[in-house]
Amino acid sequence: MAVINHAKREINAKIVYFGPPGCGKGALFQFIHQRIKPSLCGPLKSMPAGQDSLLFFDYIPFETSSLDGYRIRFHLYTMTGPVANPGTWKMTMKGVDGVALVTSGATSGHDAVDSLRVLKSMLTGYGRDLRSLPRVWLPTDFSDAANVGSELMSCFDESRMVVCSTTTGEGVLQGLAVLSQEVLQGLRDEYEPAHETAAVSPTLQLESSDELFMDSSREVSLQSPKPVVLPELKVSLTGNTSVSIPLTIQHGSTIKRCNLRFTVQFEEESP
Repeated sequence: MAVINHAKREINAKIVYFGPPGCGKGALFQFIHQRIKPSLCGPLKSMPAGQDSLLFFDYIPFETSSLDGYRIRFHLYTMTGPVANPGTWKMTMKGVDGVALVTSGATSGHDAVDSLRVLKSMLTGYGRDLRSLPRVWLPTDFSDAANVGSELMSCFDESRMVVCSTTTGEGVLQGLAVLSQEVLQGLRDEYEPAHETAAVSPTLQLESSDELFMDSSREVSLQSPKPVVLPELKVSLTGNTSVSIPLTIQHGSTIKRCNLRFTVQFEEESP
């Protein structure tokens, strides 16, 4: 589940790239990290997790605040190489907000359906259902994409499958954009007022821009959500009362937050 940092005014969402050894998760991570603007992206880090290796980094999809004055920050995680302890994968899945299933038909002893079943089992351990999560399937081998079984189709429709290349990088950023858009929509549904959510289109559109990726001519980026409009505020007061109302003021791309504070005193009229 997304974590809110009120001190930094950030909403932190977790995305995990899951898949068997040799499917290309590490190569996908390297490509994504190299293509995101350095000003929006943290360093790519590797940390030992027992006998296994955890690869991770974070980035922000917008240079300005994007959700009710809070900045969105995505944290991407994956495990590289043979994973000696399956429990390490399960711990990595804890609190996940979006999942990318990476598979390769060339990986000996593994196929997409086997990986899907392991993934669903791990999520079930946390009381989560893959079909209720933002998700995307990233086959790095065209044979996987051509042999889509009913079990995969029950979790990934055509819009959630993006064939990727670990050598050219084709489809890698598109897969991230598809998954990120669904995670963003889930955050909007959870944190924005109901009346505002109903007033905007439920589908976030992908657009070509240089806001996130360094080479905008080849890949897609994310569209910043519309600012939140607060409903009319009604306050009932008795006696001497000090009232503080938080305000978000937006002018163009500049967003400022302040408090409107005033004191109200009631006096009875003389007969």
